[in-house]
Amino acid sequence: MFELETDHAAALTDSPLRRTSADTLSVLTSAFADHGVRSVLDIGCGDGTLTAALDGRGFDVAGIDPSADALERARQRLPGAEFHCAPAEALPGSMGQFDAACFVNSLHHVSPDRMQDALMGAISTIRSKGILLVIEPLAQGSFFRAMRPIEDETRIRAQAASAVETLISEDKAILRDLRRWNRENHFTGLPDFIGYLARVLPERAEIARRNEAALARAWRDNIHSVGGMAVLIQPMVCWTLTANRMSQR
Repeated sequence: MFELETDHAAALTDSPLRRTSADTLSVLTSAFADHGVRSVLDIGCGDGTLTAALDGRGFDVAGIDPSADALERARQRLPGAEFHCAPAEALPGSMGQFDAACFVNSLHHVSPDRMQDALMGAISTIRSKGILLVIEPLAQGSFFRAMRPIEDETRIRAQAASAVETLISEDKAILRDLRRWNRENHFTGLPDFIGYLARVLPERAEIARRNEAALARAWRDNIHSVGGMAVLIQPMVCWTLTANRMSQR
């Protein structure tokens, strides 16, 4: 099993942080409640699934994503919300200010040399007492191993974690909380798993077809069955950050 080979690895693997089974929405809403958040910018919102879920919990939401096709689905899902088509590293100046901004499984889709720009751009959108949440999957767990024949994100996930840690070490942001947990995903079968992955990046469907045998082996070797469903476990980490306004003067 791959372990991050940098200083932040110890923080993510050895510290007495909470490691529980949880879902991303609960982690987000718990952090938002702790900080009195009402308005949220979902960075890398994709088709708006999470944005709509937050809207359903009573938050004022907006989303941004570089994919026009994904945003079309997001607008159909949540017609009343504001969505912007732009990359995370080049947020429009008209975004306004929010109580919170979040990257949920999206920072590692930004080019590594622009991750710092994306994080600083996100910080610029939050109010003086606002928070930035960065949620990332770690390069470990049965979900990660099962998807490797389609895409091996070992390096890019480590680079995303390193980008966040650099932001903290350079005093551009203040770490307020660090939480980790196991996300459980339930699938009816391998086609359902492929569809889940392809919803983020459609080209993964063709990669899955080309690597059918290796993917079938990885699937068989990593799933466990619960109630007739295939279950995969993905360890997750969430950094809760606030801006270090003093460093930006």
